Formats: sequence, structure tokens, C-alpha cells
Amino acid sequence: MNREHLRDQLLGPVLQCTRLGRQTSQLLAVSSEVVNQRTRRLLRAGPIPGEAEWAEVALMAREKVEVPLESVTAMAAAMVPAALRFWTHATQSMLALGSDSLSLASSRSPDDFRVRQAALGTTMVNAAVGWFQLYGVAADVAGEGLKPVLREVKANATRLAKR
Repeated sequence: MNREHLRDQLLGPVLQCTRLGRQTSQLLAVSSEVVNQRTRRLLRAGPIPGEAEWAEVALMAREKVEVPLESVTAMAAAMVPAALRFWTHATQSMLALGSDSLSLASSRSPDDFRVRQAALGTTMVNAAVGWFQLYGVAADVAGEGLKPVLREVKANATRLAKR
């Protein structure tokens, strides 16, 4: 593994977390806009809200149930292949570490020892990179969960802005 490849593997989770941060920021900004628009409409309606305001409240109540369920489903769907990839990598890393450790212990010469020590070092770096990439996987799973919420909030903002 060369330095550029290692750098790219270590930078991946940082970029995935950055993407999640951008999604979250966008969600917060658009959500505050929707809350502001809905609050102003309800305040303008006065003490006896009209049919349009009650329809908006009913829509909000329905969204509070449907969208989180869709979000959880999206995260669960994203988690299954991610967990499978992670556990496959973890198992392969443990087997490789065991094999390389036994190989190092059975070295017959100093040169053989150096070669096997380098192989064990590479295996250890690969195992550590896999664990580090778990942060990026978690960010991707969370991002999949945010997608339905962000989609719904944007749709609400667009719809409410037209009124």
C-alpha cells in the first residue's frame, strides 16, 4: 500500500462526515424556514383557524409518523450491506494478523524476520484503516436516514412558499 492509497483511505471517512454535516446544516436551515412559515400562518389565522390551517396541522401530524419510519427504513437498508462489509473485513484482518504473527514467530533468519515483520506491519495498517473507515460508514448510514427527512422538509418549504 503506497502513501497516496493510504491517504485516500484515511480521507474517505472525513469526506463522508463532511457530507453528513452539509446535509444536517441544510436540514436545519430549511426546517427553520418551514417552522417560521407554518407559525406565521397559524398566527395569522387568529383564534379560530380555518380549514386550510387544520389541513396543514393534519399534514404535519401525518409527516411526524411517516417520515421517521421512512428514515429508519432507509438507515436499516443501508446498514445491512455496510455491516456485512465491515464484519467481512474485520474477520479477514483478524485471520491475516494471526497468520502473519505466526509467520513472524517462525522466521529462520534475520532477513526472513524483516520481510515477515514488514508484512505484519502492512496487515496491521490495513486492519486499522478498516476500523477507521467505520466512522465513514456510520456517516453514510446516517446520511441515508436524513435523505427522506430533508426531501420532505424541502417539499414543505417549496409548497409553503407558494402560498
